[in-house]
Amino acid sequence: MRAIIVAAGKGSRLWPVTQRMPKTLLPYGDGTILSRIIGNFAAINVSRFTIVIGFKGDMIRTYLEGQHNFGHEISFIENLEYERGNGLSVAAARGALEDTNAAFLSMSDHLVHPDGLAALKHASGNALLTDSRIDEVFDLDDATKVRTHGDRIVDIGKELTAYDAIDCGVFRVDRAFMDALDAQIAAGKESISDGVKSLIAAKDFKSVPIPNHCVWIDIDTPAAYEAALTLEERFRSGH
Repeated sequence: MRAIIVAAGKGSRLWPVTQRMPKTLLPYGDGTILSRIIGNFAAINVSRFTIVIGFKGDMIRTYLEGQHNFGHEISFIENLEYERGNGLSVAAARGALEDTNAAFLSMSDHLVHPDGLAALKHASGNALLTDSRIDEVFDLDDATKVRTHGDRIVDIGKELTAYDAIDCGVFRVDRAFMDALDAQIAAGKESISDGVKSLIAAKDFKSVPIPNHCVWIDIDTPAAYEAALTLEERFRSGH
């Protein structure tokens, strides 16, 4: 499978730390957030990547080229409308599915332990990695909530009041997801969650629970970045 990584947004909430560079290039461990994401996918034998860039995208391209793409096959797609909904960045990467039945879809600010990615790799159809350990989620107020029924997602959104899991920010998607996203964008709904909701209505979106020993975090704010730094060793060990 290929991994699509969305790295087009401005990440303005992290500007006090990033000095307005792409947040995925923040130092992390012996590299950056982006290198750790790529490394975590590589740990489960993913070696092909499509990265959607936008805000200061040349910095991301130059960084990866300077690292010889870490030995992987990496292509870039530019989303010039990166200030609009994040669904536009995903839709721009539709071509990444031309040579594969499905792909991972990851945000460039979500760190997920490789064992969590492996659980999603073995799913079928369209699926989202979720975490039912709600009390352990960093910055729950800002998290995207999920309500499930069995192994299916029945609702998703940041404002849900009834939910039993949290969106970990990594998906398994196929062409049906891209079709649904295109239809939602045509109707003026431009978020990734809008595409998910469309497939939820068609009972075509699964919830894949992250294994209990796995850590993950969404790095949206300076406080989240500080929290992520304290978890660095756990991303290596899985404990």
